[in-house]
Amino acid sequence: MRRFLKQSALATLKNSAVFALARQTAWRNRRLVILGYHGVSVEDEHEWNPQLYITPELLENRLRFLRRHGYNVISLSKGVEGLHSGDLPERSVVLTFDDGVLDFYKAAYPILKAYSFPSTVYLTTYYAEDNRPVLGITADYILWKQRHRTVTLTVVPGIGGTMDLGDPSVREAIMKAIRTHAEAAHLNADEKHDLLRRLSNETGFDFDRLCEKRILHVMAPGEARELAQAGVDFQLHTHRHRVPLDQALFRREILDNRERIEAITGRPCEHFCYPSGVYHQEFLPWLRALNVKSATTCDPDICSGADEPLLLPRLLDQSNISDVEFEGWCCGAAMWLRGFAGRPRAAA
Repeated sequence: MRRFLKQSALATLKNSAVFALARQTAWRNRRLVILGYHGVSVEDEHEWNPQLYITPELLENRLRFLRRHGYNVISLSKGVEGLHSGDLPERSVVLTFDDGVLDFYKAAYPILKAYSFPSTVYLTTYYAEDNRPVLGITADYILWKQRHRTVTLTVVPGIGGTMDLGDPSVREAIMKAIRTHAEAAHLNADEKHDLLRRLSNETGFDFDRLCEKRILHVMAPGEARELAQAGVDFQLHTHRHRVPLDQALFRREILDNRERIEAITGRPCEHFCYPSGVYHQEFLPWLRALNVKSATTCDPDICSGADEPLLLPRLLDQSNISDVEFEGWCCGAAMWLRGFAGRPRAAA
């Protein structure tokens, strides 16, 4: 009901020409919309996880809307500099993509190139170098793909017997057991890969085909280098996609990540995205000591010059965000509806 009311209110604002007026206001032009994306489907990933994946058609629709309505899609560095100097182009928007998954190379970049829009990829480099499926999301995808089956599992400690994969609660219980086992046993990369293969065998999934097509892989260093040479901006996302609360380990994540990205691109890395949106206040001085100029969160809002540069909000675009919601965010009118953001902003 709440979502329906928000959609209705936004539709009313749009039909009353409020959207058109909002995107021309000085209030909007002093602000920056940072759009965040995770993945663009190569096959059916958007059906499996619509919160993480959108279709190529939806991405193109978004970009077409931005061009048609006169939004200025600018680079992240230009956006961050202009936000705090007060010198932003009118209706500024920045496009960011998390993790550097191969589908950016295959599906997203060709669309961005067609529109000549700049973009930033926050690249996690461990999974670029060890170019195999990532345990958590791949196990979840395998279980979803085999949701029509009832199987007997022995591969994961704590989970056994006959299990109906059509039941989402069963799949979640298996995933919880996998995460617990991987952490408790300190599985290395080879052991995680072997776990995925054994899970595939027990569920009847074609794991070799998934590896051959490199679904849910991060792009390899050579692919990232190719895109960097074409103008794509690559920035920090930690080396191992984690944010330790220990300062020395946190510093290592950033430095390992920076060293590898700069070797790929030949350009400095000064901007950061918190993996999975996880951040703590103590991270801010640690990032400043590492000469990081900006850091983006998963907190939904529009950026203003008053925001802490290391806690910048983003709109995470998803399959279930309607056109009117997306348009409302971009023009700023959506922020005038109390509670639209869904959760509190980051504290500066």
